Amino acid sequence: MSSRDKILGRIRAALNAVPGSAAMPVTPDVWPAGNVSCAELLRAFENSLAAVGGETVVCRSREDAAQRMEALLKELHAKKIGIADRKIAAETLAHADCFRDGATVFERFYTPDVASDFSPQTMATLDASVIGAEYLLADTGSVVVASATAFGRMLCYLPPICCVVATERMLREHLPAAWPEICQRIKGEPTDEGALRPATGALRPATCPDIDPNVPIQDRGEFLIVTGPSRTADIEKILVMGVHGPKRLVVFVVADGK
Repeated sequence: MSSRDKILGRIRAALNAVPGSAAMPVTPDVWPAGNVSCAELLRAFENSLAAVGGETVVCRSREDAAQRMEALLKELHAKKIGIADRKIAAETLAHADCFRDGATVFERFYTPDVASDFSPQTMATLDASVIGAEYLLADTGSVVVASATAFGRMLCYLPPICCVVATERMLREHLPAAWPEICQRIKGEPTDEGALRPATGALRPATCPDIDPNVPIQDRGEFLIVTGPSRTADIEKILVMGVHGPKRLVVFVVADGK
């Protein structure tokens, strides 16, 4: 028997073997969850987002966030605004007269009932977008966004100005700290036990009350991680903003329960 036959024989024997009951190796705790206060998480998020060219606006309430967003969009002369079909975005914009029915300050575009009713070419004419966050990752200044439609996904990329509405309750140390909650969302298995609440040790609900659990992630959705505005550099080290995403990313963080 040749060496080749011996090697193939051992492979066949291994493939035909009955799986044993060997235990899975212990997963190393690479990103341990610390006992970090909300204030520390917010400060870390602000610093991390600023490091990649993004902006954080800390707001006292949803009304404060709506007013600050209105002032920013007017200052930047934005006219056409794409708005994500998200609970937190709707609740926040309801506090601004310019976003209410009948207002003519901005031309508003919402998620269409039929996907083909809104084309990428039309979306490319939008000046800004307003989207809602799922989680805020303090270590990288990233925003985790859930989207179930192409319209919602493109709102994160095409408009040159992207406004994100979030709350302090969405702050997490890093992606591994949010992963159990994200997995529960994907499986459609919400529970009342999730990550430890910072600085208290109490269990936090896996589904944050500011998050809309009705977004159909299980059927056709996905989670997007947005880290600052788009930054692209070529071989000559010339930095260009806004090529593959928004040129300006502003995260409005509202105080919990406000």
